[in-house]
Amino acid sequence: MTALSRSQEIVWLHEELFPESRAYNFTAILDLRGMLDEPALRESLATVLSRHEAFQLEVDTVHCPPKQRVNRACEMRYRAVEIPESSNQEADFEKLWREQHDEPFKIAEAPLVRWTLVRLSDRHHRLLHTEHHLVHDGWSFALVIRDLFISYRALTRRTAAELPKPRSYTEYVEHTGAADQQAGPRTESMAYWRRALDGATFDLPLPGLVPSTRVRSIPHGDQRRQLIAPELADRLRATARRDGHTVFSIFLTLFAELLRRDTGRTDLVIGSAVGNRPPGYEECIGMFVNTIPLRIQLQPGQSARHAADEVTEVLVRSLPHQGIPVQDLARELGVHSASGLDNPLFRVMFSAHDAPLPQIDGLSLDVSIQEALNTGTSRFDLDVVLIPDSQRTVNPRSTVGGMLLIWDFATDLYDTERISELQRQFAQLLESYVLDSGRSLTDLDRATGR
Repeated sequence: MTALSRSQEIVWLHEELFPESRAYNFTAILDLRGMLDEPALRESLATVLSRHEAFQLEVDTVHCPPKQRVNRACEMRYRAVEIPESSNQEADFEKLWREQHDEPFKIAEAPLVRWTLVRLSDRHHRLLHTEHHLVHDGWSFALVIRDLFISYRALTRRTAAELPKPRSYTEYVEHTGAADQQAGPRTESMAYWRRALDGATFDLPLPGLVPSTRVRSIPHGDQRRQLIAPELADRLRATARRDGHTVFSIFLTLFAELLRRDTGRTDLVIGSAVGNRPPGYEECIGMFVNTIPLRIQLQPGQSARHAADEVTEVLVRSLPHQGIPVQDLARELGVHSASGLDNPLFRVMFSAHDAPLPQIDGLSLDVSIQEALNTGTSRFDLDVVLIPDSQRTVNPRSTVGGMLLIWDFATDLYDTERISELQRQFAQLLESYVLDSGRSLTDLDRATGR
């Protein structure tokens, strides 16, 4: 038995507070085109389950705080179904994936992953992959995809699969528990966050929000996706290289500008998810993500490029201190939400999901992936995720695609029309920025018609 990691603690607490929420169920659709060898796929999934300890974990809630154990004898949760071609396949499929996503995990019973193979025709299948965030993050998902299809290729070719040795997640938890006893780096990081957030205001008055009266029993939400076309994405990448920025820092700058216009605030605290995966655990599946509060201060008269310089500097200064769990930081700062349930440091997030998918030669299938599906929940008022390459495919490719923005939002605060308008404004900000990043933020505002 071992403790939960600090990242797992937040997920577990959310599940306790909102037992009807499925915000921490992760579902992806793997679209498989070509002649599928189903026994090989099933055996490859069994290999993924047996290789990675995290999927075999189950939580013992008798203890307080809870502990977890490895159940190596757990049985794979897999089924195969067919949707007849004569039916309304897309409607039937949507109903199926929503049911799989919404089915609660019993976190006391491993495995915390399940699969459904859906046959649409002889040469078209979809694999539904659902796992619990207690054992999931973006980097881990890429490992699952790599192991699955390298194993599948080897089985269909009758060769040995060459996969690196995985690391143990419970070993990581025990290692980080010991590291927490080393006060030096932790004290330095706490001191950094106290300085960075001194005088910050953590409430962000988004339109329609009444903090003193809002009560949430279940965090209802919806999702809209926004594709950034390849031509604009290429120009953004080129602009970032020219000016010494990352694409993420440009997007974060312009997202902060979008919030400035909506809230009237020039001093913003925006949350961002970070990998927080220590060296040596690149081959470990599990929950490593932490969220950090990024304080962004905008001056409307400054050039957009200079604003991106300052946001880049915030990232450079903050990321070395990402190891402080957000719940510890809130406690250190003495910040508490009115209900005690919400994250007290930020209710708006902007993150990047930039773990690259593997590119595997020699597959007899064309594999594309749609991930981070939403079925009516939102953990934050507004949670936007940038996927820097919209080509979510496992097959080798010679070009980089466009970009994808996933907007999850609380439906007690925003409706779909408002999100669509924000997406339109954000796209115009991006266009205006690549046309002339030297213009002022105020001029970028005018370029959006505001």
